[in-house]
Amino acid sequence: MLKTFSLQRRLGRLRYFLFNVAVIAIAAVAVFVLTRLLTLVGTRQAFSMVQGLIALTYVLAIIASICLMVRRLHDFDQSGWWTPSVFVIHLVHGYYDAVDSLIGTILTGIFLLAVHLAIILTPGSKNPNRFGEMPGSAGAPA
Repeated sequence: MLKTFSLQRRLGRLRYFLFNVAVIAIAAVAVFVLTRLLTLVGTRQAFSMVQGLIALTYVLAIIASICLMVRRLHDFDQSGWWTPSVFVIHLVHGYYDAVDSLIGTILTGIFLLAVHLAIILTPGSKNPNRFGEMPGSAGAPA
């Protein structure tokens, strides 16, 4: 069983992609349901509580995605410490989007797409590396 919030071991390409899709889908459904609750709540306190739950959903989805990326980087023998650099690129992209800089948004978006495609498409090490056995092999824990 995949330990979503684990930073140990390796994660193959297909599992990385599918579990990221699952994290996004679960977060989207949760946010959709919670935003529908916003229309039903009557008090200001309940409104604030639902907004807090929405924020918590986003935070948990981001943490899960970061943990999955660390394990994916481990698969092709890279340090998980590269993950914060991708997070910073996302922040820069968000900044350019917020200040309505079309060129900055497009360029950082293209760069982010290239980085994420490289993470998804780069094959993992065929042999055991410093982060463990090859995912799916007989000696590797799931």
